[in-house]
Amino acid sequence: MQANTDAVSVKELVARQKPGFTLDQRFYRDPEIFRKDLEKVVGKSWLYVDHTSEIPNKGDFLLYQIGEESIIVVRGRDGEVRAFFNVCRHRGSHICLKDQGNVRTLTCPYHAWIYDLEGRLIAARGMPEDFDKSEFPLHSCQARVAHGLIFICLARPGDPDVADFDPIASDIDQLTALHRIEDTKIVHREVYPTPANWKLVVDNFRECYHCTPAHPEYTMVNAYVKAHDRDLGSYDPVVKEWEGKTIALGHPVGQNGGNEGDPRQPGGYWRQPIREGFVTLSEDGKPVAPLLGDLQHWDGGETAFTFGALSYAYLCADHLCMFRFTPVSPEHSDVVVTWHVRSDAQEGRDYDLERLKWLWDVTTVEDTKIIIDNQKGVNSSRYEPGPYAPLEAYSHDFTRWYLERLAG
Repeated sequence: MQANTDAVSVKELVARQKPGFTLDQRFYRDPEIFRKDLEKVVGKSWLYVDHTSEIPNKGDFLLYQIGEESIIVVRGRDGEVRAFFNVCRHRGSHICLKDQGNVRTLTCPYHAWIYDLEGRLIAARGMPEDFDKSEFPLHSCQARVAHGLIFICLARPGDPDVADFDPIASDIDQLTALHRIEDTKIVHREVYPTPANWKLVVDNFRECYHCTPAHPEYTMVNAYVKAHDRDLGSYDPVVKEWEGKTIALGHPVGQNGGNEGDPRQPGGYWRQPIREGFVTLSEDGKPVAPLLGDLQHWDGGETAFTFGALSYAYLCADHLCMFRFTPVSPEHSDVVVTWHVRSDAQEGRDYDLERLKWLWDVTTVEDTKIIIDNQKGVNSSRYEPGPYAPLEAYSHDFTRWYLERLAG
């Protein structure tokens, strides 16, 4: 099958994709398509990077790697969070070589050109007297912060293919005001290396068709899974009843799906009950950390966010989990998960780390195996696109959106 498609252009591949089916094999393997993915799809999306608690002080920085790009995210002397491409304007060397740290200036280790924390070139040793440093600042990268969540976009400012960030921030505003996630801290970070194409990672995360056979722990905790297996609408009465009780507590409810908003980067949110007797996403349903922010009551609900294709969040009354999917190469992706609790919580007194990370760690380990096996099957000479099931509607929507973005 691969031999028959090698000579077919990407444009032709997009045009001949059958609606409602997974992608042709080349979309999951081809280096040229991967390059176009980064340029036309990933590079024009707002991507979640990290939480501001990781760079609390002036001069604190961290690096974000995606594809061939390395981005410096730094807190300036004015307290603002900025992002720059990790490329010296002299001969292109990486400037920051460590993943995280604190600096007074951004100094290239190659020839010692020095930049301030706002990206201005302030020293270039040995250059002629008429050399104008103002013409060689670091290349800035768009950066925005919403309730402590740092997002970047690799595209140039004003690119018409990039979505407005404000609706993304608005969704966060609407659902997290009481939780005050800006006042949380990361207590655990796990990287799950996944030798598979990023689109297989996204496809898997956006559907729960696989949850019952593949995730017994997740299915046990989340009552909606088996309800949806029986009938997609059968959980709606449970949600409605829970919403009435939750509104009475003064907590937000509602949903706008996972494919709403700006078509350049559709996202969404939804709130729903976990299961009877469960107040959080833990093995026994009991709290794993103190209530977040201004919350005074446990409403037994969870909040999910989709920030486009590569960034997701799951928020409970006592903790937040952030998911970041990073394309590395045509057949490798990194899945990074961080667990957040209230900023003043102390391990051993207020939370037990193993209980806190149990659900999403065991689920992501299971997902990693599923996705790896999926890539192995896709690599076979006998692979051909298959039809999405009704429970894979969000995956189907992602594939349709991806093809539209790739085609421009």
